Amino acid sequence: MSSRRTTPGARARRALLVDVIVAALLAAIALSLAAGLGVVAFFALPLLLLGLLWIALERLAIRLRRRGHRAT
Repeated sequence: MSSRRTTPGARARRALLVDVIVAALLAAIALSLAAGLGVVAFFALPLLLLGLLWIALERLAIRLRRRGHRAT
């Protein structure tokens, strides 16, 4: 094991890479099993919107926490 500490940015990038790989695998499985692209889009579009909303809320929470720490 390395004695160097991993920065939060590096951990976030690594987690994002893993998420992208898993998403690509799930997309490939969904496309191979689905009857057509319409079926995939029917399920994928709401999930995409929920994921984007989740990311936006997390970023907003981080900004609000940082702003609260600066005020004190």
